[in-house]
Amino acid sequence: MPEDIEKDLLEEQIRQLKLEKARLSREVRLTKSFLDKVTRTMESKEVLGAVLTASNAKQKAYTDMLLESCPNIILLLDDTGRLVLCTKMFLTLTGIPNIDYIRNKPYGEIFTPYLDGEVFPALGKAVDAVARSGETVSLNQWIDFAGKGEARYYSIELMGIGSAKGGDAGIRAGVLAVFIDFTDILREKQNAEAANRAKSDFLAVLSHEIRTPMHAILGLNELLRRGELNDLQRKYLDDIYKSAHSLLSIINDILDFSKIEAGKLEIINGDYSLRSLLDNIYTMFLVMFKKKNLALRFVIDDNLPQFIHGDENRLRQVLINLLSNAMKYTIEGSVEFRAWLENERLRFDVEDTGIGIRKEDALKLFRPFEQLDTRKNRNVVGTGLGLAICYRLCRLMDGELSVASDYGSGSTFSVSLPYTEAGEKTEHSGPAAPLEFSAPLAKVLVVDDIEINLNVTEAMLESFSIQSDLAQKGILAIELIQKNTYDLVFMDHMMPEMDGLEATRRIRELGGRYKKIPIIALTANVVDGAENMFLSNQFDDFLAKPIEFASLNRCLRKWLPPEKIIGAAENTA
Repeated sequence: MPEDIEKDLLEEQIRQLKLEKARLSREVRLTKSFLDKVTRTMESKEVLGAVLTASNAKQKAYTDMLLESCPNIILLLDDTGRLVLCTKMFLTLTGIPNIDYIRNKPYGEIFTPYLDGEVFPALGKAVDAVARSGETVSLNQWIDFAGKGEARYYSIELMGIGSAKGGDAGIRAGVLAVFIDFTDILREKQNAEAANRAKSDFLAVLSHEIRTPMHAILGLNELLRRGELNDLQRKYLDDIYKSAHSLLSIINDILDFSKIEAGKLEIINGDYSLRSLLDNIYTMFLVMFKKKNLALRFVIDDNLPQFIHGDENRLRQVLINLLSNAMKYTIEGSVEFRAWLENERLRFDVEDTGIGIRKEDALKLFRPFEQLDTRKNRNVVGTGLGLAICYRLCRLMDGELSVASDYGSGSTFSVSLPYTEAGEKTEHSGPAAPLEFSAPLAKVLVVDDIEINLNVTEAMLESFSIQSDLAQKGILAIELIQKNTYDLVFMDHMMPEMDGLEATRRIRELGGRYKKIPIIALTANVVDGAENMFLSNQFDDFLAKPIEFASLNRCLRKWLPPEKIIGAAENTA
């Protein structure tokens, strides 16, 4: 072969080898790059696996912590009613050492030892209903999980869970049962109710024990005032009357406040004359202010409505209390009462030139049993309940009571109340003045275990020329009522051996005319619900002790046979 040709072939082979080398180098680089990517991917997967493992471990740790520390019993049941999870509280109360002892067991098998014959069917029925519907069911049951004969009161919430919530755990559906122990709360509630009943019983006894002797004091006082008296004697009797009513106002404040605290004081709305109410209050205070040498001014806006719909007695109570306080705490100067309309609400202001109130004391003003500046006001009588009651009464009437004061120069108390004008124009506000009459042909039986109360009531009836028989025991009253014919019976409530309720029941059981004879309860028990109690026990009416002549007059006019009443107009309104 020619030398030139051989040389060209070698050069071509060399060139081909170089090209092959370049190609192989590229493939090596690509392979290396691919291998690097594969390596990095594997490393990433290893890191991700480690992260997921750590996350699952952390989640499991949190779940274990929750099950360990939760103070309530929580059970998770699968769609077949078998136990999946439970809190440690369930294991602790039941004495089960570990969840593995009960895992995957039916709830019926788990609960049977701890539920009595009535509770288990109710709980089982509720679990089945939730498992079918997926809805939430609530029930309350007494359960003795500890098995010590001391059942606890549980509020049980049964909630359905679906695949969206339980799918990741391999649960298609199931029931979450939460048992919350309300035993301590229930017992606290029962203790509070017992304490409230004890307070009510105490107040009833307190009212009875104060009002019973007060009946004798005020009754005898009234009888003496009707006789011939010199000025000094009349002054003494006036002082007795004021002191007795001061004591009654204290017990009434305590009773009112207890009713408000218990949520039992009702606002009783009706139509009445606002103008007449304010006139009556002005007349009542004018004499008292004159005796203290204080000026009393009433400023009544002409635009004030004449007749409104609301609770007349509670509004009277609030305004009288505010004016009484202004009079008590004002040594010299004046008190001005203003009434007008403001922003379509009734507005009443009582402004005095008294001692005023410190700013730091203003917040205490409407708290119960608070008396401000007691050293300076040691001669002022009261319980510290009046303003607290007024404040709460205003709130009950959807109104407000506020105060503005400069210490040393006086105070202004302001009442703001919503109102509705009365649909029908009512007559003069307040009770009508009693009309004197006599009933010499009427015969009344008075039953009371306290002799002085019998004597006082007898003397009061004699003022109406009414004949009366007296009985100190319920059993004696039953004997007398069968021997005599009475037009009316006044029956004391609280008597030994046989009380007024029992005596009245036995009289009614005699049948015939004894079912129709009017029996009026004489009671010192004026706590909430007393009137309904008497009426539901076959009494016709009741009179609260101490009995006033005006109340006795109205009662006699109402229940005595009209033909036996002499000297009074038919209409006492």
